[in-house]
Amino acid sequence: MNFGISTACFYPMNTEEALLVLAKEQISNVEIFINTTSELKTDYVQELKQIADFHATKIVSMHPFSCAFEPFMLFTDYERRLQDGLEMHRHYFEAMNELGAQIFVFHGDRQASKNDNRIYFERFAKLRDLGKEYGIVVAQENVERCKSRDINFLCDMVAYLDRDVSLVFDNKQAIRSGIDYREFINCLGEHIVHVHLSDNDSTHDCLPLGKGQMDIYSFLSVLNPELYSGCIIIELYNELLSDNSEIIRSYDTLKALKL
Repeated sequence: MNFGISTACFYPMNTEEALLVLAKEQISNVEIFINTTSELKTDYVQELKQIADFHATKIVSMHPFSCAFEPFMLFTDYERRLQDGLEMHRHYFEAMNELGAQIFVFHGDRQASKNDNRIYFERFAKLRDLGKEYGIVVAQENVERCKSRDINFLCDMVAYLDRDVSLVFDNKQAIRSGIDYREFINCLGEHIVHVHLSDNDSTHDCLPLGKGQMDIYSFLSVLNPELYSGCIIIELYNELLSDNSEIIRSYDTLKALKL
């Protein structure tokens, strides 16, 4: 398994500064969280690439700030807005091609949406297929506030789309949704291509690795290192950290595990 850290852990530090911190710490794999439209401009993307290339850091994935707008842009009844939403994603995919990233993290429609699930699945397929034009894997993340919080929903999605569905598993979002990771992996493990990992305890669903009670070794064993070839990305909420050194220590904790 490959391990890495998301620049989102350092928010609201500027994205390029967060990447530089991780690169200087020799973090092998990084997820870039794009925080605004100007961070998709060619000059800025090239700046990120220069930082990563100089320090031999691999950018494996991208998380878009526009996930908040996905219900409005992609799951709309207004056809022109849908087309504009899809075109907007071309900018992400072009940036990813420049950076060498392959996994695009997708949240999707809100849980309370009245849209038929078939509409959801078909809209996801449109974005999935657009990503394929760029060699990008659009991967649905399980998110508590979204329809994707539900295992049955995701299983229906996999069946409806002839199993052509890739998933990001986030363990803190699973906890918020009342889902045990064993159940999720047992049902959908073959579709998981990317993981967001944090620790937890009885009162906190997101802690630095080693600060909680999660049996991380058991989690990785259930995920199965012989079958899972994606990246395990540490994703923490900065406001819960005592200092940013906990982010790097989480990575060291993960790397120290003997799988």
